[in-house]
Amino acid sequence: MNSESLLRVGCLPDCGYEVESTDEQTAVERMTTHMWEAHRLPVDPLDVREMVRPTHRISRSETNAVASADSHVSRRS
Repeated sequence: MNSESLLRVGCLPDCGYEVESTDEQTAVERMTTHMWEAHRLPVDPLDVREMVRPTHRISRSETNAVASADSHVSRRS
């Protein structure tokens, strides 16, 4: 994967823990460690690697939601 892109891997749904990193190996190691220390689940790093996904954070300025919300509020005032 592109080393410049931000990668994310999440824990169990009811845990909510997530790891973000630009390095896949770092993300895998952190999640594998978390799974053992927090849940006592021994997981295979290859299985964790399959769960790593690229992510893109959208800033507020990249969306139309800010302009839409601002115009909606100003019309109601």
